[in-house]
Amino acid sequence: MEFSFNEKKRTVKPLFSNKDIFYYFEKMGFFFSKEVITRYYLSLKTKPFIILTGISGTGKTKIAQIFADYICQNDVPEERSKRIVFIPVRPDWMDNRGLLGYYNLLDEKYHTTSLLELLLEAKKNPDKPYFVILDEMNLAKVEQYFSDFLSIMESRTSSSPDGEPIPLCFSESTESRNGLSIPPKLNIPPNVYFTGTVNVDESTYMFSPKVLDRANVIEFNEVNLGRYNSMLVQNERFILQDSDVTEGLSVVRDSSFCSKEDFTRASELTDGPLFLNILGDILNTLAPHTLHFGYRVINEISRFIVYTNEAVRNFNLEDALDIQILQKILPKFHGTQAKLEEPLKKLLEFCYRDHTVFNESLLSRDLDRLMEDKRVRFPRSACKLSRMINNLKIQGYTSYIE
Repeated sequence: MEFSFNEKKRTVKPLFSNKDIFYYFEKMGFFFSKEVITRYYLSLKTKPFIILTGISGTGKTKIAQIFADYICQNDVPEERSKRIVFIPVRPDWMDNRGLLGYYNLLDEKYHTTSLLELLLEAKKNPDKPYFVILDEMNLAKVEQYFSDFLSIMESRTSSSPDGEPIPLCFSESTESRNGLSIPPKLNIPPNVYFTGTVNVDESTYMFSPKVLDRANVIEFNEVNLGRYNSMLVQNERFILQDSDVTEGLSVVRDSSFCSKEDFTRASELTDGPLFLNILGDILNTLAPHTLHFGYRVINEISRFIVYTNEAVRNFNLEDALDIQILQKILPKFHGTQAKLEEPLKKLLEFCYRDHTVFNESLLSRDLDRLMEDKRVRFPRSACKLSRMINNLKIQGYTSYIE
């Protein structure tokens, strides 16, 4: 097996081709469970914006890079470089110029960026997926440099699948320094997929609920030397049935956004009453604390359920909902003990089938044990809630993103 390394993009470029996504990751030499790869793919398919968080060195950036390489593996290197952009976020970004460039009045040319050039390419090729990886996304305030992108993602409708445009320059058209024709406005094509990685320390900013509400958040915190040595993960019951997803992100333009239709489809494809009751119970649990969620989150959870039903082996509604509670609902939780202790305990009780009354025995951070416990219907969420409640006890404060 041979590899080439591109220092500029900081990514390994494989010189082999294989359509089995799990085999592809394995041959790249990085350790990711099949469930995590499945969750990443289905989350990206549900909505083209994912946040990857967790301790440094657990593979947040690599899973995004390798997945993009996997999708683009049949492209020649020059073509592939036009479809994948790696962007280290700078702490001095206070607007979108770091992402989209700017018009220079002195030379009357538009100074482009790699992202702008990718967006122009993506607009020309609507049937091909394009990938943007924002490394250490929270080194600057996301709301300042990325707000245009967040707004446009939510402005897409059936009558306007591209959403609202971002203004770029003053005139009808402008030439860039490298000869590109830059339009006065630019839509963010629906075939562009954004992944942002997050590390939390004294040099970074916390995401606002507005940002977290618009993404699936996948956490990378587990480090297990036994599994790492054997490259095996137990209790993997959320796995793609067909491991060939090279064409899985082909865009259908009239459905590139989530809507009430996804909620209707999810209700029809699954046990409708169970699906409605679970979502209703979560809303009723959180509403008294003003921590409940809106229709956008309901629609995005529903679309994830629809895609999971189609793609995952031995589909189980509770597993899919467990992952969405973990990735869509819990990430917005951060605050003091006075604010969060009661709702977090109620949610942990809800993760058990009998909705038992909270006691210390429910606090378990052993995911393997929880996955095997038949009393627990949402083990992944229960594990995370246990960790958050424990942090409340120790620090008086907790946050999903640690």
